[in-house]
Amino acid sequence: MSDSTTKEKVLKKIRASLLSKSPNPFPKLELESNVFTESKEDKVAEFGKQVIATGGEFFIVVDELEFVTGVVELGMKQLWKNVVCTEEVLSNLLYKCDLPHSCLVEDIHQMDVAITSCECAIIRSGSIVLSSTHQTRSVPAYAPEHIVLVKASQLVKDMKEMFDSFKKQSRFPSAISIVTGPSKTADIEGVTVIGAHGPKKLYVFLIDDRTHG
Repeated sequence: MSDSTTKEKVLKKIRASLLSKSPNPFPKLELESNVFTESKEDKVAEFGKQVIATGGEFFIVVDELEFVTGVVELGMKQLWKNVVCTEEVLSNLLYKCDLPHSCLVEDIHQMDVAITSCECAIIRSGSIVLSSTHQTRSVPAYAPEHIVLVKASQLVKDMKEMFDSFKKQSRFPSAISIVTGPSKTADIEGVTVIGAHGPKKLYVFLIDDRTHG
């Protein structure tokens, strides 16, 4: 009987809290200011520096044609035979430039590299944000190596700005993945292993689509 009474009291408090909604349940906390000091460096340069610091490779390209050219040169160097790109717009670009690849998810088990776009990219950590809106979840996860195409206009300062951009668009993907450098773990005896749970190499190509002057 005592347990039942305690349970009812707890449920009553929960109901009361749900009915008396507050726009900010913690009024003494400052929720709008930035947690980190903003860098004075050019945002593309800062992002590239962070990508390299996390173990990725970073390339700035002028346009989509130079991006595909860069991918071809990398492919010749790495001896890729099976390239997978399941995104329609990006796949059409690759076909237009005569870059052989598969657009079928079924081919992920034999792929050498996956090519994707991204939802946005986080400057502070050099992270790539993938979402269910654009990417098939399994392709980047299964890829031994991963190529990502980013545009300067997709760069956000931090995760707060990322979520703010979702709010402005009134759209939240059903799932997002934040990729920071190649997959790595140190779970086994503290020894760092690259490519343990995903791609062992990450290549980030950025098109600087900003207008200058």
